[in-house]
Amino acid sequence: MTTPLGNSVDEYTITQTLNAFETTMANVNAAIQAVEAVGSSVPWTGVAANKYRTSLSDWINGVQTVKNGLEQLRSSMTQHLSISSNAEDESAQHAQWYA
Repeated sequence: MTTPLGNSVDEYTITQTLNAFETTMANVNAAIQAVEAVGSSVPWTGVAANKYRTSLSDWINGVQTVKNGLEQLRSSMTQHLSISSNAEDESAQHAQWYA
């Protein structure tokens, strides 16, 4: 006899997670905008300016990569929620037909 893993995902949990993703995406966008605003307002010159701009660009690119990953995960979870909800609805309809 096997023991269940003890983890399950329900509609409420997925919905809460998707809401958290929306909040996180808003925070990521705000962070990028704030860094870009500060970065463009700081008057760096010489070698330091090039290093600063390169580092800032690398950081923004890294955050964009994270943002893209979060968006892919959010999209997959949304699709899963839709598919599982449809399957549950169909099962309920079939159960009523047999009752």
